[in-house]
Amino acid sequence: MCTVSPSCDIAALSGRIAVVGAAGQLGTALVQQLGARAIPVTRAMLDITAGDAVRATIARLRPDVVINCAAWTAVDAAERDSAGCHAVNVTAVEHLATACSDHGFRFVQISTDYVFGADRTRARPYREADAPGPLNAYGVSKLAGEEAARTCPDHLVIRTCGLYASSPEGPIRGRNFLDTMRVLATTRPEVRVVADQACTPSYVPHVADGILRLLTTGAVGTFHVVNEGQTSWYELASELFRRAGIATRVVPIESSDYPSPAERPRYSVLDTTAFAAATRFRLPDWRAGVTDYLGEPPTATPVAPPHSLETFSCSPSS
Repeated sequence: MCTVSPSCDIAALSGRIAVVGAAGQLGTALVQQLGARAIPVTRAMLDITAGDAVRATIARLRPDVVINCAAWTAVDAAERDSAGCHAVNVTAVEHLATACSDHGFRFVQISTDYVFGADRTRARPYREADAPGPLNAYGVSKLAGEEAARTCPDHLVIRTCGLYASSPEGPIRGRNFLDTMRVLATTRPEVRVVADQACTPSYVPHVADGILRLLTTGAVGTFHVVNEGQTSWYELASELFRRAGIATRVVPIESSDYPSPAERPRYSVLDTTAFAAATRFRLPDWRAGVTDYLGEPPTATPVAPPHSLETFSCSPSS
């Protein structure tokens, strides 16, 4: 079983691939890796909640595959606006799945570990066939989106977790967990981070590579595509600061110390056995994701300036 190898052989993919949500983290990585095979579709180009527009656009573009990376990922905001969340995460998926079914195109829907969580005693990674049980409106919407995607006969549902990637603009607060931690470290002597939520936050280029590998196999169904291993948000922040040479202290807290409108799963680690069997490949360990995100190590250790404290938990990022 290979865990470190060259990126997916794009030549093994047939036809053109429409990437919906092409301006987001995962969409950007897929477009970059696909090169000339990619058909980027951004929010400015298509309102995916408008059924007529979706059908017309898919019919005009005629891609062989449609990958839907677009999503409502504001977990707490979904508790206040479940209708808006449903429109993007469910209704839009219904439109895309129908359009793909009508033309015989393949449909790939990106989902989340947040479809799990209701099993509060869980201590082993979830497999694809395990019963879902979302804890919040966002998770409910993503589970319904999975069901909508499965109405397309030729479909893939990809569950992933806590996506993060670097960008040419540098770290941006709110873009993803690692970016936010790096921004806070410039103005805080200490950050408090939830330590009792186990999952596997994953590096976007690794996940994009895994998705394309699955496409080359012709597999159909649901797959978990995340970096190997498991961690907590506290451990992730600690690893980030250690590797980046950041002096800001990371203090572990419990979820109860950081109340939020939406409850997060205490355990949502995803089992990747099915992905490995289909592709004969495993994504790198989550620590390797942090290393690749940072790129070359810094030449000096920054000193955190004195400031007020900050407490942080995480939401999924597209």
